[in-house]
Amino acid sequence: MNHKIKSALVLLICSITFYHLQAQTVINGPYLVEPGNNAMSIRWELDKKADYFVEYGKDTVKVQKEKLHLRGNKFGGYLYEAELRDLKQKAVYYYRLAGAADPTWYKFRTFGDGQKKVTFVAMGDSRSNPDIFKRIMEETSDENPDFCISMGDLVESGGNYRQWHDFFFSIVKGFAESIPIVSTLGDHEGWGDGGELFRYYLLEDEPVDKQWFSFDYGIAHFISLDYRHPDDKEMIDWFINDIKNHEKEWNFVYMHRGAYNFGGHGTSWGKGIWPELFSKYKIDIVFAGHSHLYERFFPARSDDETNAVTYITTGGAGAGLYQSVKNKFVLAQTESVNHFVVVKIDGNKLSLKAIRMDGTLLDELEVVKNKKGYNKSFEEQVVSSNELNTMASLNSAISGNLPAIPFSGDPVKYKMNFQSYISESIPFSIQMNEESAKHYKMEVYKDTLQGKKQKTVVTEINRTGDITLSLWGEVTPELHLKLIYEYHSVKDTITGKAIGYWP
Repeated sequence: MNHKIKSALVLLICSITFYHLQAQTVINGPYLVEPGNNAMSIRWELDKKADYFVEYGKDTVKVQKEKLHLRGNKFGGYLYEAELRDLKQKAVYYYRLAGAADPTWYKFRTFGDGQKKVTFVAMGDSRSNPDIFKRIMEETSDENPDFCISMGDLVESGGNYRQWHDFFFSIVKGFAESIPIVSTLGDHEGWGDGGELFRYYLLEDEPVDKQWFSFDYGIAHFISLDYRHPDDKEMIDWFINDIKNHEKEWNFVYMHRGAYNFGGHGTSWGKGIWPELFSKYKIDIVFAGHSHLYERFFPARSDDETNAVTYITTGGAGAGLYQSVKNKFVLAQTESVNHFVVVKIDGNKLSLKAIRMDGTLLDELEVVKNKKGYNKSFEEQVVSSNELNTMASLNSAISGNLPAIPFSGDPVKYKMNFQSYISESIPFSIQMNEESAKHYKMEVYKDTLQGKKQKTVVTEINRTGDITLSLWGEVTPELHLKLIYEYHSVKDTITGKAIGYWP
């Protein structure tokens, strides 16, 4: 074969290959996953199966090529991944899909081992309202974070393939190709396929039913827990081993359901197990979502611990908002509002800001660690874990479910279990809130919760008009109880979440 024929064949093959790549369509991506100090993985979902390459480098002139490998094929889309290794730390890299119809160069930053300055964003429950989520992401971009952690519920139904594009990938475009979004599993991701599409798109090869993992960024360590396994010994043992081997100057846990949460769902995930572990292993902040609102609890420590844990509910990135509940003794700030959280770390100093969707400041916190402990303003906020547990008990007792639907003249017995973990006795009364009293009847109940004692209270609830019941056990008109109590000679009122029906 002479030189001219050989050259023509090479040109023809290249032209055919280029035409083939030009004809492909990017369904989702590019987006970053599994970030690291010397590595980054990038994924594209494409409409055709072929040999694809990524071009990358510290500029757009001197570039390397890496072949993409196929992760899988679902619903007609082909998910490809480029695993870039042996990168420089704390460096900016440019990349693009070689030969693609879109010639855009994207860029990302690698992490740095021991890096003292870290900026990250935390948010949760972005499903259901793409317009709100889009505005949240626009505000988030202005903060220029190193990465974002999500509390999950990125879509309404994790097994619905189309929703991943409509509710998530199309919204984070312009962000996720340069800044990693590292999400924990939400309960909506589990609907339809047990979390398979969530794992497929966003994780490596963790088992679908065991989606817990961790990663480092400089002097900070992040642990994502699987909310489905609050009592799982395997996850507990993994957590202890992980934090023992990766403890950093700053340690964070994030998960979907909160260990402490008063408004919305009023969850108490892992009660009796995980709060003790978080204190013992020096977790600084525990983030959760699930309830669509913002809550920051005062930092809590056990009597024999120097470490204080701050619990934050951040579930306001798009899903319909829930009612907030106030408590002046253990809740520093709460609001039913769309928002996100920005955390900036600089050595031994942490600054946290919660920002509403319109860009206004919702809440802020500063933590400085020194040889003696914490800065004065933070230390003055610390409450005991016993106080937090007692207030959580008061809140949950008036926020349960009815065992039956009350009929006129046939009241339902409503049972409330209170637990005190403190020495001081708490006088209290329970009654309907003003709006619920228009539709239901209950005698006012007065009593005292003795120090470090349990108390079971049973009241009778009747209705005065028609009520309806949803498939999810939601009762309309809403039924709320109000608890008025006295602690440290100060009176406070807790209005419980809407009581539902669950036989």
